[in-house]
Amino acid sequence: MKLYDSIIHETMTAAGSAKRFPADAVTAWPVTENSELIMQRSAAFELGGSGLPSANYTLVTTDPAYQGDEILVAGPDLPALKADTAFARIVILETQEISEDDAGHDMIRQMEFVRYHVFPKGYMVRVSSTSFEEQVRVSRDALKAGICFDRIGKAYLEKYKKVPGVKSVKILFITDRALVEQLKPNAKKADDITKTLSHILDGLPTDCGHCSLKSVCDEVEGMREMHMGKKKV
Repeated sequence: MKLYDSIIHETMTAAGSAKRFPADAVTAWPVTENSELIMQRSAAFELGGSGLPSANYTLVTTDPAYQGDEILVAGPDLPALKADTAFARIVILETQEISEDDAGHDMIRQMEFVRYHVFPKGYMVRVSSTSFEEQVRVSRDALKAGICFDRIGKAYLEKYKKVPGVKSVKILFITDRALVEQLKPNAKKADDITKTLSHILDGLPTDCGHCSLKSVCDEVEGMREMHMGKKKV
């Protein structure tokens, strides 16, 4: 599947100077069962808060060029931050081919579930599915305990690897404002592709002349072929 590949290429090229952490060399940060409430008085700083730009998006590929589990950090890591900063969390998943049946639909559903259901200790996440932004409040206690992006990323990575069909995971954290602003438009593009893919897998009628997702099919390589193939089933 190549639906997201142009965005993946743009994202990885832009983040070419990011520091890379092989996942097998990292210990996951502890997680909690539910989102932890961190009051502002207990916070060291916020990521993507105070009106600063933020972005969150997930990309999927079957291209083996992106295989390998790793965490990437572009910009200052958590221990180096002294104040609120711009923020992006971008996930790239290498998967098996997403089938046009219930199994494929379930894979997409589970990947989206993970996006919103990892709760690192001392790291309160607020994700907006409408603005494609993510804000994080980091507690002072977590900062003193040594919280850092590679360990946060490993916690996410372990959850994604439990989704059937996911082969490898790359998680990119960005605190460089210029880079967040550069990549932020990709969040809506990725969401549009995911919505269109879900529409196709749902087996809904495909009257292209009246479909609100037609522009996505027209622009994304492979989407129209998948859509028409599903229509013939």
